[in-house]
Amino acid sequence: MRILFTNDAPLIKYGVAAGIEQIGHQAKVMKGEEQLWGIAPEEQEVRLSRAMESFRPDALFTEGHPRIEPEVIDRVARKYGVPQLYWAIEDPVCTDLTVQTFAPRADYIFTTTIECIPTYERLGKKAELLLFACNPYFHRFTGVNPAYQHDLVLVASNYSSRYEEAQWFIMPLVERGYDIKIWGIWWDDTARPVNLSQYPRVYGGILPYELLPDVYSSAKIVLGMNCDDSSKTQTSMRPFEVLGCGGGVYLGHYTKAQEYLFKDNIFQVHNTHETLLTVQRILRMPEHKRKLIAKKAQAHVYAKHTYASRAWQIVSAVQSL
Repeated sequence: MRILFTNDAPLIKYGVAAGIEQIGHQAKVMKGEEQLWGIAPEEQEVRLSRAMESFRPDALFTEGHPRIEPEVIDRVARKYGVPQLYWAIEDPVCTDLTVQTFAPRADYIFTTTIECIPTYERLGKKAELLLFACNPYFHRFTGVNPAYQHDLVLVASNYSSRYEEAQWFIMPLVERGYDIKIWGIWWDDTARPVNLSQYPRVYGGILPYELLPDVYSSAKIVLGMNCDDSSKTQTSMRPFEVLGCGGGVYLGHYTKAQEYLFKDNIFQVHNTHETLLTVQRILRMPEHKRKLIAKKAQAHVYAKHTYASRAWQIVSAVQSL
């Protein structure tokens, strides 16, 4: 089977597309001179049509809300008689936008949020749960890199939907002078109510995705943030990726999805007091104990949450159409 991915985000390149190839099927990612982001719709159609002609896919796959015209994807898919697969990775925060823009055109919808499936089924769409995952060939322990060796690290954008959690979960660690490094967009934006403008030593700028394994392998604690705590299944990509690297111990603010998916393989906290106590507890652990926790967590995601297993879901979905 051949799957054409319309976006070259790391989630696709190192995740789903890699998983498709790992199970013996073919994936093509629109990247480089073929990239569809940020160009005129007319050129998007030319490039996508060219890829359809050369690759002859069995399905088109789009995720999230990329800067690609849905009408273009729809028009090209119908022209070549190829089904459209859509992965709603920003559910439930952006479900309304998905319902209005992407869902009506999709032949099959995947979502990270199990509670959203009935919404898509009411639209007459086939839908199922497709969680984030890890790629053991990429998300793996790389050894400690001194350039990224910190007690705590966070790789996450400073989204407005996470201000409250950033205020009670992240900033107290920064303000108390822990050895912490934070990468991601908008942390240096002084117009935002939560920012790192007063802590320039903490902010590391934008981290290339390719360096994630080095960062997660070199830290003692990797912090995680989520935009939603209402779903049983929705989390960010981060816990899967952190656990896959088998380095730093994962600590996040509590969500029932993280509890459901990762159980006692991670640490979760509900408030600042718990955060400070848990950080102290983890940092005081002997190194071998932290390593045991990380390796057990890695084994958990390698067994249950890899992109190869997600790829089988995608192939089965196409076969059902």
